[in-house]
Amino acid sequence: MVAWKTRGAKAQSLAILPEQRATEEEIERKRWNQFVCDIVIRNDLPVLRVAATSLDPDRALANCTGRARSRTLRKKVRTWLAIEKWLIATFGQSWPSSAGQVVDYLEDRAQEPCGRTMPASAISSLRFFEKVGEVEERLADTSLVLSTVSRLEVQLSTNSVPTKKAPMYFLSLLIALEMFVVCERYPLYYRAFAWYKLIKVWASLRSDDCMGLRPCHLKAVSGGIEFLLERTKTSGPGRRVRWLKGFVSSRATITENGWLEAGLVIWLGEGFAFERDYFLPEPNEDFSGCRSKPSDWSATSARSRALFRDLQQVMYDGASWKLNNDAPLVKHHQALLFWTDHSERNVLASIAAFLNLPKADRDYLGRWSADGSDEYLRTSRQVVHKVQAQVAQGIRDSFVAGRVDLEDCLGDNGLAEYLQSKGVSGEVASECASECVEGFRVKRLEASSTDDGFGAVQQLALAERERPKMDAETQEQADATDRQSESADPSASLAPLYFLSFTRKRKFARLHMISGCAIVPGVRVASFEYLCAVDEQPWNDYCKKCWPRGFDADSSADKILAQAGLNKPKDTGEDSSSTGSSSTDEPS
Repeated sequence: MVAWKTRGAKAQSLAILPEQRATEEEIERKRWNQFVCDIVIRNDLPVLRVAATSLDPDRALANCTGRARSRTLRKKVRTWLAIEKWLIATFGQSWPSSAGQVVDYLEDRAQEPCGRTMPASAISSLRFFEKVGEVEERLADTSLVLSTVSRLEVQLSTNSVPTKKAPMYFLSLLIALEMFVVCERYPLYYRAFAWYKLIKVWASLRSDDCMGLRPCHLKAVSGGIEFLLERTKTSGPGRRVRWLKGFVSSRATITENGWLEAGLVIWLGEGFAFERDYFLPEPNEDFSGCRSKPSDWSATSARSRALFRDLQQVMYDGASWKLNNDAPLVKHHQALLFWTDHSERNVLASIAAFLNLPKADRDYLGRWSADGSDEYLRTSRQVVHKVQAQVAQGIRDSFVAGRVDLEDCLGDNGLAEYLQSKGVSGEVASECASECVEGFRVKRLEASSTDDGFGAVQQLALAERERPKMDAETQEQADATDRQSESADPSASLAPLYFLSFTRKRKFARLHMISGCAIVPGVRVASFEYLCAVDEQPWNDYCKKCWPRGFDADSSADKILAQAGLNKPKDTGEDSSSTGSSSTDEPS
């Protein structure tokens, strides 16, 4: 089936100037904005009388859609035109006069083969035009309409097909991509394209996010790379958030072969770093560079399959990673259609959840800060770097003998079932699917015969022999530390016990306890500051959930130390100074 491009997509694909893509998007937005104005005029909505008081009524009316994007306007218009067509055919009018007519439309549509989201989409479109048209009596929010939508959603969900999730990448696929980036025998463009795929994985990016990533906003920093995202679903000109910031740690690697640095050199090098307002361009004829033309969705998907077709099977001998140049990673051509460009976004979060990383940390992945404060950005950067490093280390550990095998735990992601559905019936399809799935497993090899005696196997044996001695020394040090910490003042520790949450412009500060509070710094609140003592900074009020019975400054530290599993310092009666005087005062 041929996928015809819209007028806006054609205009964007022809963009060759640095700011041409943004210009063409604005042209497309104005075109759909005019459709909205036509609907408002056709139904004589109240906003027309407001716009008529302006010196330029047409220009005033054009502002009724605010900062909505062209895709949003297109969806609302197309949904409403279907509603309008039904109203004209049924009631002879283009605008509903009562909530009953809206209910009749929803009930009629529900009798047709339609998706579960149809009622909500129709009401969303009606609500949009009621808001744009400044209609006083909003039919979309009446109780009868809302209850009808709820019932129809349940009805349409009864026999509906389960939502299809984008399948996750195999671990061997990530490893093969890392090795592909640094292998100089492959075309330069495809190496850069493999780097682009890995960045989407480790930064949990959507494909649409990458369209707002300019190469000039991509830079190497200490510990990894940083980039700015412009014109995404939640950022861009005219929105509350102008820029979003993303991070990838240099420790976000399985093979530790320096793929991040190698790919960055390509993208910031000659032929790739030309000025443009998108990230991924089209390749030139021999794939040695790129052209000043953005790569659209269909071309990118086709190029992903071509890249996967060139990947080789991965081998691991316990110390180093290798590629089997005689065996392709994807053994069946139908498997190339298994993944989509949505598959990269869920890899990091899925593996992090399997490794039992805290949900508060996982929530940072792919949710770049909407707040521009330096403190929040530092927190976000640190948490994202930590999660990326822990996931990479967890994957590497899974290939060590005796550890949990992530490949077995994650399974085949439904690839075998998918291949059987696409192939011939019978045992042939089952054997072919099993062979293809087996090709994605990393091949474990014996240690090299040229090992100097200190390879991975010898190191593991040496560690096993020395472990009892090391454990005894570690336990002795830990006991000494515990004895020392028992007589120390926990409040004098550098670890913070409280934090302040601030409203915008820091006009109001509320005190919280770190342990046990539902408000997580950096997740539920963007502007915050850690405290070691309650009187360290001035604050306006305290959290009623942290102190439900009223704030008590004397017992607050004891409470949070108890929640954190720490002991209150004991009064031993021993001399506390060189003069022999003893102290019975508890630490403040």
